[in-house]
Amino acid sequence: MGSINEYSTNQFEKTIKEYLRQAREKLENDLSGTREAIKLIADERTKDFIMVTDKGLDKEERTLLRKLIINSMYQSFCYGYGIGKIEGKTDSKVFL
Repeated sequence: MGSINEYSTNQFEKTIKEYLRQAREKLENDLSGTREAIKLIADERTKDFIMVTDKGLDKEERTLLRKLIINSMYQSFCYGYGIGKIEGKTDSKVFL
């Protein structure tokens, strides 16, 4: 197995971009349960935010916050997927 140090920066960037694309595709097409779970968690986090901050949000603000949470979770999923694939391929830990 190769070391992550053997990757050139350019090669690493190309590889991680490809794995991020694969993760997005997988999330959009194959993992409907994961997508739904993320949406449910976003709804809960939005309610938690309103309760903790003791601030009411109008519908537009709640929708914006929910979308922000969903997008952040999608991005975290994709990076976790991509980094996991690189670690598996190189048998090395990746630190960003």
